[in-house]
Amino acid sequence: MLVDAHCHPTEEVRAGRDEDEWVEAAGEVPLDMLCLMSTDTWDQRLVARAAAAWPHKVVPAFGFHPWCVHTLSLEHPPPPAHEHYEALLGPDAAELVPHLPPPVSLTDALAQLEAYLVAHPHALVGEVGLDRSFRIPMPHTTPRRLSRCQTPLAHQLAVLRAQLALASRYGRSVSMHSVRAAGPTLDMLADMAAHVPGFSAIGVLLHSCTLSVPSLAQVQRAHANVFVSFSTAIQTQHTTELMRASDPMRVLCESDYHAWAELAPRTADAIEAYGAACGAGTEELRARLASNFHRYYHYVETKS
Repeated sequence: MLVDAHCHPTEEVRAGRDEDEWVEAAGEVPLDMLCLMSTDTWDQRLVARAAAAWPHKVVPAFGFHPWCVHTLSLEHPPPPAHEHYEALLGPDAAELVPHLPPPVSLTDALAQLEAYLVAHPHALVGEVGLDRSFRIPMPHTTPRRLSRCQTPLAHQLAVLRAQLALASRYGRSVSMHSVRAAGPTLDMLADMAAHVPGFSAIGVLLHSCTLSVPSLAQVQRAHANVFVSFSTAIQTQHTTELMRASDPMRVLCESDYHAWAELAPRTADAIEAYGAACGAGTEELRARLASNFHRYYHYVETKS
């Protein structure tokens, strides 16, 4: 069984591919299951369409990516765009504002997310997370030029906590991004486990994991519900060491890629890389990873 634990092919439609053709193409992907991430209010509808067309293959995931949460306002109703973005991002946002969408209130965004979770009882929540390196790109620049604007960590945390609370309430596992945010991620996980009912009873996947080995050891020791996944799309000089240090019963593999045609080969490459790091044969490893995926997807808290 071959499972891609995290992918982003909705980007093909964002880039101009015909939507109906895109939905049909999902059925040709040579994977048994794939977890199709959303990133913002725009592509959640696409994820829902693909999941409805291919319910035994596509596991939908609905959420707001940390690269997109600057478009969400903690106020309800949201203020005008220039007020929202300049207050959140600072004076450097002035030249971005004409090109950014009107802000959506977190209240409305969560209502949309909840509606999708209700409509799709087997959906995950994702992609969500924290990123302290991302800078908002300047629009219409080739090659892409980055602005100096970054979404403050406090805002990212507010949006993330709200999504994790919703996931906990509905008993849905989560696919989470953490880049240059190990400390805040560990602190947030500890706080959620201590104070949010149901949080320890859902699976939390740290996808394309780039934590340090000590941070990974700390988080997997403290939280039995935290899994990690690896891709060849995102690696560091410590990835092999990180693969070896991971709990083998809580590892998944993924493509973390944005095109249907590349999902299976890139997932297979990730499995091969993990197998080479850990000395496991391909068939044995695929069986274990499939078992791990089902444990994450249907996570049930075990109490000692």
